This record gives sequence, structure tokens and C-alpha cells, in this order.
Amino acid sequence: MFFPKSVGLSIQENDLTISKVSQKFFHCTFESMVIKDFFLKDSLDLKPLIDAQNFHSHQVILSWPREKTIVRELELPGSSIHELKESISYQLDSFILYSESDVYYDIYPSISPGHGEKAFVFAIKREELDDLLAKFESLNIKPTRIIISSLSFIPFVNGHKVIILNKCTNSTTLNCYEGPTLVHSSLMRNSTDLAEKIDEIKPDKLILLDSDGNDTLCFDHADIKVETWEKGKESLAAALNGVSEYLEKFDILKSNKKRIISQYMLTGILILFLISFAFAIPSIIKHKKSEAINIINTQLKELQPGVNKVSKIREEAEKILEKSRKINEITSISSRRIDLLAELTRVLPDDAWIKEVSMKDDYFQIEGSGLSGTTVLTLLESSPLFSQVKFTSPVTKGRDGKEQFNIKVNIK
Repeated sequence: MFFPKSVGLSIQENDLTISKVSQKFFHCTFESMVIKDFFLKDSLDLKPLIDAQNFHSHQVILSWPREKTIVRELELPGSSIHELKESISYQLDSFILYSESDVYYDIYPSISPGHGEKAFVFAIKREELDDLLAKFESLNIKPTRIIISSLSFIPFVNGHKVIILNKCTNSTTLNCYEGPTLVHSSLMRNSTDLAEKIDEIKPDKLILLDSDGNDTLCFDHADIKVETWEKGKESLAAALNGVSEYLEKFDILKSNKKRIISQYMLTGILILFLISFAFAIPSIIKHKKSEAINIINTQLKELQPGVNKVSKIREEAEKILEKSRKINEITSISSRRIDLLAELTRVLPDDAWIKEVSMKDDYFQIEGSGLSGTTVLTLLESSPLFSQVKFTSPVTKGRDGKEQFNIKVNIK
């Protein structure tokens, strides 16, 4: 953006201070307002007022109270800030007694002639910040960055050694700066400890936020230059951080963004894996099917000699069965014919002579001679095995005086 604009937000108990800064070339303009009891009012009542601020065209920098922040100072003996960040990301709970899932955090490197190289770990309890962000979300306020009030004042700090004091409900925050660098930050629970700390640091300037100093400084400070700032200056300082490069890399929300990005990356990798697997399934199935077919074909080839043997045995068995059937059939026919011939022999008289017997399925014909063809016909009719006995040709007499006859006999 050619002419950057920024909004700074700061919290003082239940109040919210909003400051806008616009930069044109080397000139900055600003305006501030305080919304009293912001955190006690309903979002519906606040929305018209917030909508009028037009946050959408600005960077929004939230300055989080130091007294609600977990702070740890770490030395950097030969370690780079990058190495420290890597180390902290793996063992955050050993530094601040909270796991990464319970807090938002970021690291501020501090390098100064008087205090050497060290780093501050600033952390905010996730549930506390989430509650605030939820209220902001209901009002369509979306902070682009969140910094700590200890760091917000850096654009206003100049001079060799400066302390800024902010009197809170149960403590006083003490932040010490060397030039534009934070070198110390602590919460002082009583005036005695506060006085000892100030005496230890020996600042060139002491800045009091919205205080006359009577209830804050209970010690001799005649040799220290004292200034008083309005508490609303914190939101203005936060807004200046949005149009400057003082804290461009510091953002409490950064850890959450990295976490979300990591979750998105993991989700994306999982989705890609599932898609790849889905596309691979037909190929896998085809491959497995081909393997199964090859295995079956191999097994069939191995079984083929046995199958051929079985087929030959079955063919031979079928031939044997057929022969057996024919034999049984012949045997049955032969047995039947024997029975018929036996009956024919029993019925015929002794003077009859049979020349030929022609057997069919359900009848037979006989050609013979005897003293009387009619007698033979009558005797055949009397048999229980025969029926419809009749001559098939006229009865004739031969030279020997015997009658020649041809008789058809149905079999019962």
C-alpha cells in the first residue's frame, strides 16, 4: 500500500481504545477514541459504532496487556534466534509450563550493549484470547497481528535507558528499554520491590501511564526524569507498529497460523494420498486379478495330466457301463426268449415239429409241421404267456401227410 493505514487496539480493564494512523510520505495523522465498558456491552449494541470505524481498509494491530501475558527471558549463549525458536517449539512446556495447544506464543529477540543477547518468550492463554477474538469476530474486527503492550511502545521510546510503568489492579508492569529494544519486563506486586528494581536499573527516564505518581513511586526519584502518558497512547503505539518496521516479524497469532498451515498441509497430504489410492485401486485390482488368473492357469496346467487321466478313466468306465448295459439287455432278452421257448416246448404236442422261430419284441412267428395245425394253434392260445394266436398263411399238407403251418403269436 502506497499510503499505509493502521488501526491500533488496546485494552484497559473493560474499556477498548481505538487509534487510527495514516501515513503520507513523512507525515502521519492519527485519531483516537475510547469505548467505555466495551467488554460488558452486547455486540448488537456495539456494531453500529464499530462499523463506522471502517476497519476493512486498515491493518489492525491488537496490543495485549502485559499483566495477562506469560513472559520468560532466555539467554542466547551462542545460539541463533532461529535455533532457539526451533528448540522452544519442541519443548515449550519446559519454558512456560504450558503446552503449545494451550497457548498462543511468539519470541522477541533482544540485543543490547548493556544486556547482551537474549530472547523473550511471550505467551497468551488460548482460552483468554479466543474469547476476545470471538467477540471481535461478532463485530467483524479481524486483527492482522497481535503484539504485547511491552512491545507496543517501542516506536515512542528514545533515549539510552527508559522505564515505562503501568499501574494495574493488583500489580505494576515494569518495562525497560535501551533505545528501541526491550531489555526487561516484569510485574511488581508491591512498591518496595518496584523501588528496588528501579534503583537497580537506574533509568535515564521514567514514564508513567495515566498516573500522578503518588501511589506508584514511593521512593526518592529526584535524579530521574519523569513523564506521564495517557493510557490511550498504547493503542496509538500499536497503530504505529502497523506502518513501521519495528515489530514486523512479531505476531502472537503466528504460532496458530503455523499450526493451521501444518494441519492444512497434513489434511492436503492425506487427501492427495486418498485420491492417489483411489486412482490406484483399479490398477491394483487389475494387477491382483491378473496375478490370480496366472496362478489359476499355472495350477490348471499342473492338474491337467491328472485331469486327462481322469477323463480317460471316465471314458473307459462309460464304455464298460455301456457294455454292461448291453450285456444286461442281451441277458434279459435271452432270458426272456429262453422262457418263451420253454413255454413253446411245453405247449406243443409231441407230433409237432418246429422248423424256425422268429422272435420280435412283442411277438414271434413259428414255421412248422404236425398232424394238425389247428391243434397247435389251440394249444398255443391256451398258454398264459401268449395271445392273439393266428395263422399267417394257409395250412397245407406235405408229402409225408403232415400239415405245414405258419403261426404268429403275440407275447403278453
